[in-house]
Amino acid sequence: MFSKTKLLWACLAMGVPICSATAQTQLHLADFSNNKGSWSEVAKVWANPLGENELLSSGSGAILVNQPSKKKEGVDIVSNEKFGDAEITLVYMMAPGSNSGLYLQGQYEIQLRDSWAVVEPKAGDNGGIYERWDESKPDGQKGYQGYAPRQNASKAPGVWQELKVRFKAPRFDAAGQKTANARIESIVLNGVEIHRDVELFGPTRGALAGGEVAEGPIRIQGDHGPVAIQSLTVKPMDTPAPSFSAISYEVYPGSFREMPAPAELKAANTGSISSFDEFSTGLTEASLTKMETKLSVKEAGNYTFTMTVPNGMGSLQIDGGQAELKGGTIRVEKNLTAGEHAVTIWASKPQDWTTEGFELTAFADTMWETTYSMSAGSRQGWATDPILVDAEDVPVLRSFIQVPDAPTISHGISVSSPSGTHFSYDLNSNQIIRVWRGGFLDATPMWNSRGNGVSRPMGAVAELNQGDELFYTSSFAPIADELKSKGYQILGPGSVEFTAVSESGNEFKDKVQVLEGGKGIVRTITYSDFPADTWIKVAPGQVLVTIDRGLYWIEDSGLFLSISEKIQPEVQNGSIYIPAKASFQYRLLF
Repeated sequence: MFSKTKLLWACLAMGVPICSATAQTQLHLADFSNNKGSWSEVAKVWANPLGENELLSSGSGAILVNQPSKKKEGVDIVSNEKFGDAEITLVYMMAPGSNSGLYLQGQYEIQLRDSWAVVEPKAGDNGGIYERWDESKPDGQKGYQGYAPRQNASKAPGVWQELKVRFKAPRFDAAGQKTANARIESIVLNGVEIHRDVELFGPTRGALAGGEVAEGPIRIQGDHGPVAIQSLTVKPMDTPAPSFSAISYEVYPGSFREMPAPAELKAANTGSISSFDEFSTGLTEASLTKMETKLSVKEAGNYTFTMTVPNGMGSLQIDGGQAELKGGTIRVEKNLTAGEHAVTIWASKPQDWTTEGFELTAFADTMWETTYSMSAGSRQGWATDPILVDAEDVPVLRSFIQVPDAPTISHGISVSSPSGTHFSYDLNSNQIIRVWRGGFLDATPMWNSRGNGVSRPMGAVAELNQGDELFYTSSFAPIADELKSKGYQILGPGSVEFTAVSESGNEFKDKVQVLEGGKGIVRTITYSDFPADTWIKVAPGQVLVTIDRGLYWIEDSGLFLSISEKIQPEVQNGSIYIPAKASFQYRLLF
């Protein structure tokens, strides 16, 4: 059980593995039908994001690339293996202006497209669920039931992007009649959820002939332009969820924060129910409930159960064990054989005002997460609405900024732009902390209840710095500068100039501006007090590929660096550096 993940494309790019090969089978181009020559397997792929609609490649390797030409017309390819419910992860690269698609079961297209700098994405943009089509309708109405991404989380052409799809196949009865439509549980593009719980009422435009099926192949569109596939993994989600039956309960009045001795317990209410959500304590005061039930497991394997008693405590035993009341989320991981297992659940409500019921879920590697019980508050949908920052009303926001593996930045400034491209800056280190495309900020942690002062970016984020020093020696050791911030001036939408002053009184100016069209940022630094042979840290990165004169691809960071031809970048200590001058400028495209 749980070793069913299929690796449809090799998990290698530039000779470096990007995913675990554990329990995965590698298939090659020969495992797919209909290739008439436009597809090949190569070692390296790259593109100029500002160039023509083409992908360049070299060598023979594990990256699948479609490079149509006049002699080799682009074609779709179809997997020989068929799938039902599945989690699908695709790592791909688009050429500038190119278009492709990922067809689930050959029927439902998730659009793959160069949607760089699109402000308001539509169903036909990157990550969109493509339209269905009816030729009998009037022009302008033929397309229907397409679903646009919630926001544009796309990256630049020539950058690897990741699409994660959780798909439930349509259901059919014994006579072959459809009983339930296919569903998209979720789609995550470059770490951003762009779809959630979308019902697919039928095949999208351009689907394979034959209509909807319980199991179907994966199809990659190749007749619309160049596309490269670094990896495509399909994990069948075909493990049936365990079920509970024969639920009996006893309710004991009193406030319990530890397991009492059996002699202390006297039931005030007993009974049996067919599902957990039918349960009621029958009491208005604090209570402790004991439930005994049978868990039926259809397929042996390793399962994880989580249980939470809101404002209370709980305990969960499967096949025996010592009961101990605990608060928070209780997690039980158990390797279970097929058949029935005895389960005991304890739920303590120490106060009489606590919400009735508890939350119980289970999941496994190839099983959809299943909810068996929800508390009364959850059933009513009580939750905090997110507090989102409207970029038109608040185009610049000062807040704390949390960064990976480093202390929280206390003097952060986040700047929005109408193009949907944004950045954050640290006034202490004079560093650009991150850039992103999509929504602006989620200020829920900052403003909800007492708040903690932190805002979070909403789009596809590229981390640049963690509050590191700006200046470095010729041996790339950090130079602790003595710059003191004088604040910042908003010059226009997406354009801010930050100023600071050195101990000697020299002024440091740092203008950061979102490029026209939102394709990146341009940074201009003016400072006459740089020590000799000073370098500045631009971004993390270990693989720097020359694309054109003055244009470099920081492959592992998903960024392009554009600088003057007279400036030569250096890769040192896992970061990209450029030499500092009294006045210089560079661009980051993403």
